[in-house]
Amino acid sequence: EAESAAGVMVAQDMLYTYRMLTSMGLQVELPMVLEMDNKGAVDLANNWSVGGRTRHVDVRNYFLRELKDEGVLCIKHISGVDNEADIFTKNTPGPVFEKHIRKFVGDDEYMEGGE
Repeated sequence: EAESAAGVMVAQDMLYTYRMLTSMGLQVELPMVLEMDNKGAVDLANNWSVGGRTRHVDVRNYFLRELKDEGVLCIKHISGVDNEADIFTKNTPGPVFEKHIRKFVGDDEYMEGGE
């Protein structure tokens, strides 16, 4: 359930950014894509009924479903190996870290293979 709550908070930030950009006259391509690495949270957001055990789910989690139904948001699963944000939130193995770090910091003389 924590992953779903985090997804809701990210969706709220995405919606705020969308409204900010459109108020400045910029166009934003819809649907915006929210990638989550928790399959259960993705299934919960994409399906109105995932099973009898989901009755206790917080009402705010329906927010993701409503944004999806309105065509504002597309919620997709991404594997942990392909999730770039994991290098900031988890202790990732060296190869996964090396795969994603250049996207955020670029290449420099101190990185292996840098010129």
